Amino acid sequence: MRSKHNAVRKKQRIRQQKRKKKNRFFLFLTLVGFLLFNHYGNPQWRSHFEDKLTYENIVSFINSFNFRITSLKSLTQEFITEFNGPVVKGDVNSLDKNRFAEIDAKALQVEYSGNSTSELANLLSQYATTEEEKARIIYTWITHNIAYDVVSLNTFMNYNIYPDVSVKTVLNTRQTICSGYANLYQQLAKNMGLKSVIIIGYAKGVDYAVGNDNNVNHAWNGVQIEGKWFLLDSTWGAGTINENRFEKNFNDFYFSINPANFIYTHFPENNKWQLLDQPYTRDKFDNLPTISHQFFTGNFELISHTNKKIITNNIVDIILKAPRNLVAIASLQQNEQEVEGQHTFVQRQGEFINIKVSFPHRDNYQLKIFGKEQNDDNNFPFIVGYDIVANNQINQQFPFIFTHFSENNGYLESPFNGQLNPNQNNYFKLRVDNATDVRVFDQSSNNWTTLTRYGNLFTGNVAVSRGEVIVYARFPGDRNFWGLLRYNQ
Repeated sequence: MRSKHNAVRKKQRIRQQKRKKKNRFFLFLTLVGFLLFNHYGNPQWRSHFEDKLTYENIVSFINSFNFRITSLKSLTQEFITEFNGPVVKGDVNSLDKNRFAEIDAKALQVEYSGNSTSELANLLSQYATTEEEKARIIYTWITHNIAYDVVSLNTFMNYNIYPDVSVKTVLNTRQTICSGYANLYQQLAKNMGLKSVIIIGYAKGVDYAVGNDNNVNHAWNGVQIEGKWFLLDSTWGAGTINENRFEKNFNDFYFSINPANFIYTHFPENNKWQLLDQPYTRDKFDNLPTISHQFFTGNFELISHTNKKIITNNIVDIILKAPRNLVAIASLQQNEQEVEGQHTFVQRQGEFINIKVSFPHRDNYQLKIFGKEQNDDNNFPFIVGYDIVANNQINQQFPFIFTHFSENNGYLESPFNGQLNPNQNNYFKLRVDNATDVRVFDQSSNNWTTLTRYGNLFTGNVAVSRGEVIVYARFPGDRNFWGLLRYNQ
């Protein structure tokens, strides 16, 4: 009898809870209707309350009814089309990338102002016939026509209110966040006869906290081309966020990206979408260095340090491998501010780039490395970053490097200390390609010392004073001396 009585009481409680929810929702609608009616129907009332109804107050009011969406996963669940068959990784080198420029040009010709994915798919299909062409033209059209909605991102991060990312809204507003990009790609792919999935997981973007992020924060796509699966991210392919503003900048890198490179920034919740023979764990993903797409497009490789965090008691020596036409620079920072002094020294030895780092105090630091082609006149883009814990004070500063040292594959063997021993001999040993004459100039004594040449190797003992000392070189066909290194600054 007691169990029957308890069952009856349980049903009564459930009915009461349902009535309460209905009453709360009815109250919510009534209040909203009351606010809207008075706002538009009574000018005096509207004037009085416009100063009171701030955005934050409205958000707080709505959140009191538990209408928050707290997870990207819960929001996009209805859009995810899981593929239950075998997932076979495609070879990114098998795609005919010579055709991409032609397909991209055709994608830019497609002007569409409606909100129907079937209509848009029909327009795009006129310019693409193969699965490869279809997958590419969708990516190019989306990345050129949909902007990233920074305002909605900030609203979600600050107030936990997620925007409408349905494909109709995305096409109407021409802006969205990651799940909207992924939804649109998936729907267009479906309408054009392609198999595609939305992949949710973790991406190392502006809102990623290593080790502390338990909720998925990003969505991207997989697309099947001729029975093989390829990865893409149209969100990251559309541009970047700089100083809280979206900067449109089409990026080809994030279409059919190599899974071995993609894993540095994108970790799918379902491991099979890593498309790797040996999947990474979340911990391994978190411990990877921060790497940009320019690292991979420049064909840089990590040689010495493959984890993001470096704990050291001494000078750190980092080695990268890179083609000979690439140059690099480094910056030691704390809280996004560069540490004063010459605490990094970058030089090349054959196909390897060596980065030495010293630390003025026992503290935590960030090392940022930048790289580009030697003949590129643009700024150095960021390529890789590390977090360094220095347990000892290594307040050795390095000599300052002039451009001609790097451009001529200069390699210093000694002295590495930027502060030379005064009034005694200092042994200089360095290699400089193409140099015909290398001399050390002591500004205080106005004394020049010529180093002995052995091919591209120059050596010699030099007695210096306490003033600034500069190493100069002369090159064929040029009577001028050019600075290589500067000491005692």
